[in-house]
Amino acid sequence: MSIKGYLKDHGICILIFLIGMGITEGIFLLFNVSITLQIFVLTVLFLGLLAAGIYDYSRKKGFYRELEQKLQQLEEKYLLMEMLEKPEFLEGQIFYNVLSEMQKSMNDEIFVQIRKNNEFKRYIETWVHEVKLPIASIRLILHEYKGTSARILKEQMGRIESYVEQVLYYLRSEVPEKDYRIAPHSLKKLTDQSVSENRDSLILNRIKIIQETQDISVYTDEKWIRFILGQIISNAVKYKKEDSIIRIWSHQDGKHSFLHILDNGMGIVKEDLPRVFEKSFTGKNGRTHQASTGMGLYLCNTLCKRLGHRLAVQSKEGEYTEIIIEFYDNEYLDVLR
Repeated sequence: MSIKGYLKDHGICILIFLIGMGITEGIFLLFNVSITLQIFVLTVLFLGLLAAGIYDYSRKKGFYRELEQKLQQLEEKYLLMEMLEKPEFLEGQIFYNVLSEMQKSMNDEIFVQIRKNNEFKRYIETWVHEVKLPIASIRLILHEYKGTSARILKEQMGRIESYVEQVLYYLRSEVPEKDYRIAPHSLKKLTDQSVSENRDSLILNRIKIIQETQDISVYTDEKWIRFILGQIISNAVKYKKEDSIIRIWSHQDGKHSFLHILDNGMGIVKEDLPRVFEKSFTGKNGRTHQASTGMGLYLCNTLCKRLGHRLAVQSKEGEYTEIIIEFYDNEYLDVLR
């Protein structure tokens, strides 16, 4: 709050005071009051006004300066009231009380919305678990049938199951509770299981798998990492070309283990690479594939961060896409968490 702004805000009061001083001076002249007394009285009145103005300005300036500074410093602006002290002047107290009531009302509304949101998430999670049962039953029945039609149906059921899994893991990625258990697992076994789970889709699309994963032990959650691997393989199938190949291999570098999944599919446009982990980002390739949701790599990256892994992507349009998952050793994970 500047002095200029303060004077402008109190301009009417100052004008009224000056008019009052003018009237006082007129009365002094009317009654032939001595010049000395006139100067003394007017000086006292002026100094009184000046002292009152300085005192009032200093109180208000301190409060509003603190208000502006803390508002700029805070990233969570809604916590402003927790950082402010109640001012002494009346207007500030009214302002403070109004803000307090607004914050209380906002907190109550947020609590209601959080409760509704949690109830909805629980319902969706229950629905996902329920719908997975008939999907599993249908897939078991389809295994009794042979031929191209049965294989197509299996592949489509696999896609449905993958989308249902996306819903489940999206919910889990949005909540702070830890719904995972970090433990040592064989990287080769995990990749073998993921390839097996996507077998029908790989066979139907005539995609060759080159599995060169070493039997490395990595610290991760089995269910979460298998979902991540499934999403990566599903993307490779979705954006395949003729004579497609998916190569999977691993290596270690000190306390870090790396899993590489490379396909010779459509690749990713250079301009899209920085945004592939954004939620709902489909990019150029996604716009040509109507089934693309832009959620697969977003979920993979989000879940990897929750697990303490690092996800990276390298690609060249029309040639290849390589996904790299970096696993840290157990000591690093303990510090990270």
